[in-house]
Amino acid sequence: MANGTVENPVLRIAIAEDTQSDSDILTNLIKTSQLTSNQECDLSVFESGEALLKDFEKGLYDLVFLDIYMYELNGIETAERIRDIDTQVVIVFTTTSEDFTRESYRLNAYKYLVKPLVAEDVQDALDLAVLKRDKAQGATLAIVYENVPVVIPLNDILFIESSNRRSLVHTEDEVYTTTMTIDALEKLLPSPRFLRSHRSYVVNLDRVDEVSDDFIMDNGKIAYITVKNHRKIRRAYEDYVFSKVRSDT
Repeated sequence: MANGTVENPVLRIAIAEDTQSDSDILTNLIKTSQLTSNQECDLSVFESGEALLKDFEKGLYDLVFLDIYMYELNGIETAERIRDIDTQVVIVFTTTSEDFTRESYRLNAYKYLVKPLVAEDVQDALDLAVLKRDKAQGATLAIVYENVPVVIPLNDILFIESSNRRSLVHTEDEVYTTTMTIDALEKLLPSPRFLRSHRSYVVNLDRVDEVSDDFIMDNGKIAYITVKNHRKIRRAYEDYVFSKVRSDT
């Protein structure tokens, strides 16, 4: 086993868009986002809602982008049929109008994106889909600790601390030492759930109890926040908490 791997399944994404140029734009934004977040994505592109639904089944996709103004079966009608099959998949509508905002809430759509699409909104959708998937599947981090392979559930990690050219993986019951650098571990761990709060700390935001000058973890331990970027880091935490609430609805 390599020293440092994360069980990080491919994010399965479907796009239903009947305009080639819009489909290409969204595809490129997703590819750029996956490079930024180190999340591998598997894209399936369909030119109609009917084509998407032909072989659709529960659990087939983690995230579905639907253009509302498609010919024949529009995005709203497609979403209704998707919800009859899969109540958990993240649905994001793309459109040139805000006429169907109320319908998007009824169908528990995560976002209603008005074209032209922007990278930040697409990244948010990917982040939520990863969050939902990891919650359901229980992702893990595999490291070598004292020459023995150890698999640590991501849920168990409080934070990672850099110390003397090594990294300390803090869990509630144990601290695992690895020769991997904190930079290398940060690249493995899924964002925005794991946040670099300091040059020596990567924090699991799911295990944060409160934020003051630093992060107070749910077991009372402290993970430091760099003073220079304190406002930015706190905002990232607040955005993450909001996305978790949204994913539970």
